[in-house]
Amino acid sequence: MYLDLMKRSLTRVLFAKEYGRQSLSPGRLWLRACNAVVRRVLSPLNLELVRVIRSGPDDYLESGHAAKNRVEDAETMLGTRQLDHMQMCINDVLDRGIPGDLVEAGVWRGGMTIFMRAALAARRDRERRVWVVDSFEGLPEPDAAVNSFGWKAGEMAVSIDEVRGNFARYGLLDDHVVFVKGFFADTLPNAPISALSILRLDADLYKSTHDALRHLYPKLSVGGYAIFDDYQNLVDCRRAIDEYRDAHNIRDPIAKIDRRAVFWRKTAHAGQ
Repeated sequence: MYLDLMKRSLTRVLFAKEYGRQSLSPGRLWLRACNAVVRRVLSPLNLELVRVIRSGPDDYLESGHAAKNRVEDAETMLGTRQLDHMQMCINDVLDRGIPGDLVEAGVWRGGMTIFMRAALAARRDRERRVWVVDSFEGLPEPDAAVNSFGWKAGEMAVSIDEVRGNFARYGLLDDHVVFVKGFFADTLPNAPISALSILRLDADLYKSTHDALRHLYPKLSVGGYAIFDDYQNLVDCRRAIDEYRDAHNIRDPIAKIDRRAVFWRKTAHAGQ
């Protein structure tokens, strides 16, 4: 019941069927221009134009990109299917005694890592740590040759203080939560992570995905889970993952979690 409530709180499905307020983001150029003028006028007054919308539980099954009417202030854009799957993975590695910590590389507001820590607490695990890995300054400068989505540097930025605050609000900020701040290429080569039972990547970019796989996948224990948020919808991420699997002769079957995420269970060390 505790973990079910965590899922419903982190996604805000707890408020499904209630009316929520969302910032306006007009599509037409002239409407965007009008909205910008109104925002400049209202901002000094701490006011904002919003639209009132209603959502239901089904809108929270998939990641937030699949539904435009979800509450905006959630700690995660993920859907409950991915949180259900993470709970299954954590229970499985604990039940089977698969060694290693849990890591997410690319955490946004920290919702999934908060859930990881909650699941360990619910199982009274006092050994494993949750590694919260992010630049906390948004995406690095994308390589134009592999930027099909059109990402820009700095997008998806959430400060480390905000993420720490989110952990604290749920009573889960403790010494079992370890923050690693910086771009993956700079921090992961020397990150003091010895073994992992669960590796989750939400890196958005080709190079970031490649960097995270290169430095973290060899630390994933046999029997542990590799989980990737954007394999089905971001071709650059899929390319980085497929290239890594081919280069290291990884043949573990890829399975879908929802319409975006996939996973596999590691059955052998890379290259074997």
